[in-house]
Amino acid sequence: MHNNSGAVMKIIKDTVALTLITVVAAILLGFVYDITKGPIAQAEAEEKAEAYKSVYPEAVGIIEMADNAELADAVANAASILEAKGYSAVVVDEACIVVDGSSNVIGYIVTVTDKNAYDGTLQLTFGYTKEGVVTAMEFLSIHETSGLGLEADKPEFKAKFANKKVDAFVVTKSGATADNEIDALSGATVTTDAVVEGMNGGIVFAKYLMENEVGGSK
Repeated sequence: MHNNSGAVMKIIKDTVALTLITVVAAILLGFVYDITKGPIAQAEAEEKAEAYKSVYPEAVGIIEMADNAELADAVANAASILEAKGYSAVVVDEACIVVDGSSNVIGYIVTVTDKNAYDGTLQLTFGYTKEGVVTAMEFLSIHETSGLGLEADKPEFKAKFANKKVDAFVVTKSGATADNEIDALSGATVTTDAVVEGMNGGIVFAKYLMENEVGGSK
């Protein structure tokens, strides 16, 4: 009987100790998160700002969703807009209105995530002018296979989308001969398809913003 009581007490002590360790660990993790979340958020904001500058260097001012309710509403309804055009795998994450020095709207910056990447998802951002020209494209997140899909993040591939007036891009395996054609990456057709799909879904949304004069685009 004495042995049984000792065993029970040991179990209770071990349980209490484990609970205390768990509670302390949770408190420490929360403390670390509170310390690091500020710098992480700042780093992400700086990365995004740099990407915006890269894809639309002519921008004098950029109006984000937090400063334009009409734009925020459009992004909130983007899923139905894209699904109607067959882009259910593309999610519009953010959009910005681009203005010149006189506060005239000259285009948009659209950020999308495509769910059909080889490694799951990829996120890209691009500029689109009132004249229907893709200014440039940049990745915010891509985790494809090194030496294959990750080749998409190289300047020479991203440049294929720059300064192109297109309604949609298409992937080709026989050599691009038109502005809207994108050569498939060797051994990474899935990645190429995902990038093009993301771009095309984003273009659909950018055209919607222009056609509906979101932000006073006309």
